[in-house]
Amino acid sequence: MTQEPAKQAAASAQTAAPGTNTDAPHAYDHEAEGPRKIREGLLKTFLTGLSWTAAARGLSAIGTAARYIVFVRLLKPFDFGVIASATLICSALLAATDPVMGQALVQQKDDIDPYLDTLLTTYFIRSLIIGVILIACSRPLGAFFHLGDSYTVFWAMVPLPILRSIQSPRLVTLYRQLDFHFVTILNVSEVLASLVFGLIAVLYWRDWRGMVFSVLAGAAVRDILTYWLFPHWPRLRFSFDRAKTMLAFGLWFSFGTLCDFVAKQLDNLVVGHLLGPGALGNYQMAFRAGEMPVVEFTTSAFVVTFPMVARLRNDRHARLRLFWSVSGIVAAVGLAYAAFIFAFGPPVVLRVFGPAWIHAVNPLKVLCIYGLLQGFLVIGRSFLSGLGKPEQYVIPAAVRAAVLAIAIYPLTATHGPTGAAVAGVLSIIVALPIMGYLLYQLE
Repeated sequence: MTQEPAKQAAASAQTAAPGTNTDAPHAYDHEAEGPRKIREGLLKTFLTGLSWTAAARGLSAIGTAARYIVFVRLLKPFDFGVIASATLICSALLAATDPVMGQALVQQKDDIDPYLDTLLTTYFIRSLIIGVILIACSRPLGAFFHLGDSYTVFWAMVPLPILRSIQSPRLVTLYRQLDFHFVTILNVSEVLASLVFGLIAVLYWRDWRGMVFSVLAGAAVRDILTYWLFPHWPRLRFSFDRAKTMLAFGLWFSFGTLCDFVAKQLDNLVVGHLLGPGALGNYQMAFRAGEMPVVEFTTSAFVVTFPMVARLRNDRHARLRLFWSVSGIVAAVGLAYAAFIFAFGPPVVLRVFGPAWIHAVNPLKVLCIYGLLQGFLVIGRSFLSGLGKPEQYVIPAAVRAAVLAIAIYPLTATHGPTGAAVAGVLSIIVALPIMGYLLYQLE
């Protein structure tokens, strides 16, 4: 099991000599053996966890890419624009109301069982509120995105937040115990269910309804598996004291997540409103294809580095080595992919997606750079959160959102989807030095 090295490392930490300097070079003596074993154990745990999460994300990326390739051959950019509009609003509501209480339990040293029912109840009530908002605002939202009669897509998306809220709350133990091989099972199962059931639905309806069914089917299968892998009898019970304990950490993380969401999704909102669902469909495809390699790796790395950095709070040397190693991989993956797209982007898009998607090529080139730069922000956030400083991420996230808010409308109005992509790149370029300064201050 992947948690064994971590347990051994923790045991070594408890028996290490007090006052041992883990930063300075040392000879092979008894005092040095404790810190060295801790680092070796943690490194092994990190590599094992990263291998499982990378496998999970990699297989999910392959499945997602296969789903895109199949669906773009069967549907029009308009259909992708419709589902992108609904997904954008649903995701915005989820991000704006997410207390991120589960993240707080990752750092909780006490038994988490008393917190699980409060966690489940909070998220379930939140999902019902989101469903009511989607139904009540479906017509004005449809008019905003120029969807016509397809405004009913917002009704169809109502079950999604509910399905995401009722997964087993004991899933949080996956991150506490570093059992990341379960991530592979959950992600792959969700993507396969989404692809299989979605293909059947797309062939039946031949429009955006098939894609909605695809998303819901994947979420439902994931829910079932969470209860199978992490059994818990759900009860709708709420404790204000326990909610307050989780919110003390989660609110800062939540606000950072909200700023991050605005910075990532404001461009989609503006493109959909100014240019319509067809252009939004092209932009969404380019966005996903542009950021995919780096975002898959950094998402995997975040899942592992967040709890790992928490364990390395007192080991500056090991944290630095971890940071530069992960950042180097992000740079290598991002630059290699950007070079490939700049060299072979147009023929790849034509061959894989078809001539209807040729307008995605120019935004795709810019969004490759966007994905690379965003990867560094994600890694920085994992370190700030792991060190118990999630509130500091709010600063670069808020600056990024503000820059995007200023630049997105004029650039999109004058240069279309490519201008929207450029605005996204500019927002990250401004935020990165701030992130670097915050990380430097923590050393």
